[in-house]
Amino acid sequence: MIELVLRIYSVNTYKKKLCIIIPAHWAAIMGGSQYQAKFFIESLASINKYEIYYLARRVDPTFKPYDYRIIQIADPRGVRRFGESFDAPRLINLLRNIKPDIIYQRVGCGYTGIAAHYARRNDCKMIWHVAHDMEVLPFERTYSHNIIFRYLEKKVLEYGIVHADDILVQTLQQGQFLQKNYGRKATAVIPNVQPLPEEKIIKTAPLKVVWIANLKPWKQPEFFIRLARDLHKYKDVHFTMIGRPPDETHWREALMQEISKLDNLKYLGGCTQEVVNHNLARAHIFVNTSIQEGFANTFIQAWMRKVPVVSLNVNPDGVFNNRSIGLFSGSYEKLKQDVIRLIEEPDLRERMGEHAQAYAFDKHSIGNFKKMIELIDK
Repeated sequence: MIELVLRIYSVNTYKKKLCIIIPAHWAAIMGGSQYQAKFFIESLASINKYEIYYLARRVDPTFKPYDYRIIQIADPRGVRRFGESFDAPRLINLLRNIKPDIIYQRVGCGYTGIAAHYARRNDCKMIWHVAHDMEVLPFERTYSHNIIFRYLEKKVLEYGIVHADDILVQTLQQGQFLQKNYGRKATAVIPNVQPLPEEKIIKTAPLKVVWIANLKPWKQPEFFIRLARDLHKYKDVHFTMIGRPPDETHWREALMQEISKLDNLKYLGGCTQEVVNHNLARAHIFVNTSIQEGFANTFIQAWMRKVPVVSLNVNPDGVFNNRSIGLFSGSYEKLKQDVIRLIEEPDLRERMGEHAQAYAFDKHSIGNFKKMIELIDK
């Protein structure tokens, strides 16, 4: 009788093992994918149905979660710095020890293929979540000193794309790229999410134009510096840059030198999400200068705080076309004119801010994670 009760209890309290595999944990590096993973884990923990493991290369050893376990896959130094594919033996061994029921992998890289390889040979479901348009586009054959390693990483990623059980995309466009380039149909389109603002939204003078991103070449921060320089005549307009400084020393020094020449531009460096949201709650215009994105979390953070977005190159699923939530520029000169327009037309700016908040509340709430949890439950 006691054994029967214990067996029934064991069945009723069994938690599926879920491995979340992302190159970095947010306590070590806070990027868009890590930010989404943070809220996803919080949603999963609230229902208490899964034994959660977070596997990553870059972790903060001082960070101690209470409702899941963090395991470092490998030290990213040495040859491993050229790609996650070099972590294959270590990652496969970790998965064999954990024996997950489900793998959720985000950020297309060598881990995508390694996770799919493990899942196909074990009783495990593998879900891949696209984080950037480039992940579902063909290999970019631009020459660089590490082109061989980039090619290897892309081929391992492509193995994962072909063999993942389910693929989630952020936008319809990513789904189209996936279908065209790899013959896979996306399981679901799940937009990025943000929690509702907790800070007070205050829009007072001087007018504030904000740029937020980790400083990388494809984010093109130099265009925002140029914008601040070109609009220096607007004495009641302040420009602010927020983001982790670049690793490349020469490029970083050149950027910092240009920033130091402008008294209307302030660089705050890398900041916590609380500081980012505090600045957005007081901002009037948000500018994005990236070459490409997946779906920028900063778009949603700005919209939720009534900040219209002016975007140089990124217009995911034509989001700026008909919704009056910002402006898509397409060129630097048009970007400059769009920012000037919002500076000089406060009624338009405020109206766009109101529309932006309503749109973000409707399309990018935490409720989107329900679709992901339903998919995992299947």
